Amino acid sequence: MKKLIGFAALVFLASSCVYYDVEPHYDRDRFIGFYDVEEYSRTYKDRTFYEIQITRSRFDREVYIDDLYIPGFRVYAKVDFNNIRIPRQVIDGYEFEGSGSIIGNKLRLDYRVTDLYSYDPTDYCEITAWR
Repeated sequence: MKKLIGFAALVFLASSCVYYDVEPHYDRDRFIGFYDVEEYSRTYKDRTFYEIQITRSRFDREVYIDDLYIPGFRVYAKVDFNNIRIPRQVIDGYEFEGSGSIIGNKLRLDYRVTDLYSYDPTDYCEITAWR
């Protein structure tokens, strides 16, 4: 009888556990907006100043970065909490890839750009951008 009561208690406890499958919330809105950019090219040892805009994609975890590196280019990126990643992609003969993060209003991004139609070296860039 004691074994039966112990077994019943064990079954009750096991069946009363509730498991919640919570998907993480990717807040891409913290990235959305206009940024003033200071870009440093490690390849060419050159600084450039320009503006980019980050907008929402139709997918939950993705954003678009407009005017990155060359005006008129639109690069897509994936957001993961405070981190942003530019997956390898080719736009008008330029290959992009990189990653970065945002803290407050400051965005840092390291990326590389390769011109696939010329023999120029790959350009490794670091940007610091503020809203």
